[in-house]
Amino acid sequence: MTDQELDSLFTERAKRQQLVEQINATVMRSVRRDLRLKTLRKWAKLLGICFGLPVAVVVYIYALFVFMPEMPEQLRVLSIALPIATILILAAQRLHYFSPEV
Repeated sequence: MTDQELDSLFTERAKRQQLVEQINATVMRSVRRDLRLKTLRKWAKLLGICFGLPVAVVVYIYALFVFMPEMPEQLRVLSIALPIATILILAAQRLHYFSPEV
């Protein structure tokens, strides 16, 4: 093996090493980005359940009282009870299978 062949091998190795380092850096950026997105989704899901459900119930009851004030009492109770019972049952099911992991 001559010096020129050895130099060309070293040059090729250096180029490959740079390519491997670039690939590693790209993979690590992608992994960090995916981890940040996963954490963001986890917290968004948790906040959505914690705040979204009570807000939805309050807005529904408020809208019912504001837009239908002359509704008979039995119909008003039924209009509040059925949707809220449905929301609570669906929320209980979601909370049963809830995991903060995405």
